[in-house]
Amino acid sequence: MSISDPSQLLQRIPELLQLVDVPAIRRAIETGDAFKVYRVLILARLFRRLPEHRELLQMLTSERRLFAKAYKNKPYFGGLKYFGFGFLGAAESDSDDSHIALHALTLGALIPLIPLGCYVVKSSGERQWHIYAKAPLGVGIWLYTRALALSLVTLIIFGAVHNYHQYSTQDVMVINGFDVALDIKLNGNKIKLPAQGRVNINVKHGLVTGSAEIDKIGVIDNFKQTVHSGTHYNIWNIAGAAPLLLNTSNYSSDQTTPTKPPAQQTVYCGSRYIELPNIDYAFVELPAISSFNKLKEGQAVRQLMIEKSDELPTPAGVTLCVEYAFRHSQEKSMAAALEVLAKLHDWDAKHAQAAISAAQQVSNAEAIRIATLALQAQPDNVDYERRYQDVMIEAGQYQQLLSQYAAKAQQHPESATAQYLHASLLAGLPGLAAMQAAHLSFPQDASILSALAWRKAIHADYSGAYQDILKLRQLSPKHADTLFDTEVRTLLAQGRKLDALNLLNAAARDKRASARAARAADFALVARQANADPEFWFKQLPPSVDNASSIDFYRIRAGLAPKQAAKNQDNYVQLALALRNNPSLAVQLARALDPYQLSSLASDQMLLLFGEALKIEDASLIKRLQNALHLSKEESGLLSNFMQGEAVDLDQFDLALEMQPAAYLIRSRNPQLSDAERAGLRSLAARTDFMRGPVTTALTQWPARN
Repeated sequence: MSISDPSQLLQRIPELLQLVDVPAIRRAIETGDAFKVYRVLILARLFRRLPEHRELLQMLTSERRLFAKAYKNKPYFGGLKYFGFGFLGAAESDSDDSHIALHALTLGALIPLIPLGCYVVKSSGERQWHIYAKAPLGVGIWLYTRALALSLVTLIIFGAVHNYHQYSTQDVMVINGFDVALDIKLNGNKIKLPAQGRVNINVKHGLVTGSAEIDKIGVIDNFKQTVHSGTHYNIWNIAGAAPLLLNTSNYSSDQTTPTKPPAQQTVYCGSRYIELPNIDYAFVELPAISSFNKLKEGQAVRQLMIEKSDELPTPAGVTLCVEYAFRHSQEKSMAAALEVLAKLHDWDAKHAQAAISAAQQVSNAEAIRIATLALQAQPDNVDYERRYQDVMIEAGQYQQLLSQYAAKAQQHPESATAQYLHASLLAGLPGLAAMQAAHLSFPQDASILSALAWRKAIHADYSGAYQDILKLRQLSPKHADTLFDTEVRTLLAQGRKLDALNLLNAAARDKRASARAARAADFALVARQANADPEFWFKQLPPSVDNASSIDFYRIRAGLAPKQAAKNQDNYVQLALALRNNPSLAVQLARALDPYQLSSLASDQMLLLFGEALKIEDASLIKRLQNALHLSKEESGLLSNFMQGEAVDLDQFDLALEMQPAAYLIRSRNPQLSDAERAGLRSLAARTDFMRGPVTTALTQWPARN
């Protein structure tokens, strides 16, 4: 059988003639590549493909010189620091001192890292060689190079796959600010996210959809966003509940830690989807500067974190966001989270009220929806019925509401609740008459008696109101407690100053009272009328740096001097002082108050501000005060018209007892009214300010005319 032998291997190695019938060996010989023939023989030996030629294969593969060939390029020698190129080892030594050496990239001239080839060489001096030919790699080295090549290919493939995955997908961080676990679905991924937990979910970039559920109440939030791949953070803050913060802090050369507080802080309460680039530190504390980590003077670093609280469970989650939202007039942003909280707490009073208040900032329709859910959850809750009525009236549906509840009252004459809810919708003297009729039919109903006592008081039946409050205290102390301020004023209206003082003294002694400073202020106002010590209960308050401003605020309301120096006084303390004699300044200061501070003002103080805001047409402040005073649009409109001098009878609606003197004073300053009417209004304001508080002070210190 003829065979092509370009390299004349059969002449050099006649033993190969015994193997030419093997197709793989024959094809290798015909290529003329001696190294390829050697590799075929190696594989045949390793895999025992030719057992009848085992000894021949052993002999041939142990003599690599037989398969040597001329080299084309001289091997490179040299190095850099710890790495170099050189010859290592000595195999198949001959009598002339020639041998086969490995040419490799080495570590420290001794440890081979990457084999590059084998050569038949002979040393001619230190690090000098005669190179005769290039020999095939030994079995072990050849297997090592194949494994190394396979590893490199694997790494390349893995890198390519990783890069493709990286540029075609993106992590979405899902954060749970609630105290219950959530079931998360995001583009087919399903996980159980623990309470106050967070997790990264890898999704394909593009449109991503998902939902968050709670076993008890179902879906609480849906996700539908176009997600882009990149190094930025994509965050789904479920229902905007987690108090996510972005702090920008600056380092300086004389500091080892960043400036505190941060130079800039962004709060993401209420934000459901956030994309944040260039985050240096995420959910870890900022490091101190070390000698190995020098930052440029004033360099800013961006830190992403979830706010914690020393006063609430850590992390406090949605609780902190709710507080932040109400303090910064951002209830609207937390409406979804507050609805979830109300459902989780079975629509208790605290959470239901917060959810409805937030919904009112969204829209009337949303407020009605939430109020309806609360009422459906607790259908026998009279307070929730009244809240539902309030939001319906605010939405301009008073007539529809009145017809609805009038029909219920007519259909259920035996129901005290039906009669009470209908009478509650009637304002002014008709409402008083309706509540009196309901009381005659249901004398033991606490809600009716409480409403009747309050209406008698605001329509100047002080003695009748006080007697009803005494009955109510026997019937339902809880209902009577809600009329405490009315009770004090009805006593003062009857000239019973000592009785009013004793009532306030007993209330101030109650260690459980949550507003002792306010009680101390009321006591001081009445004590001054009864020739007692106005400072008495203020002296009993424990001194506290944290409460110094609050105490000063109530001292000013009581007509006493503040304890703090002017430079240390908070904005709302300065406002209380300005209300004494500088209404214009008071309005300026009121604009800077947050909702909590604004609501800490007494009703008469807020109404004085309301009148000044009307005068200068400050729509924003008017709206804020309207909300703080819980005035409906109709009530706000009637009250505004009255204070601006229009012909409005206060008996048309129900103005709280403590607000009446402020309304009379504001109207009296209208220069369009006659002197006689203005004098009568000032006299009425003085007579109805039973506490002799801010209105009495304003009567003597405010300009008599606008």
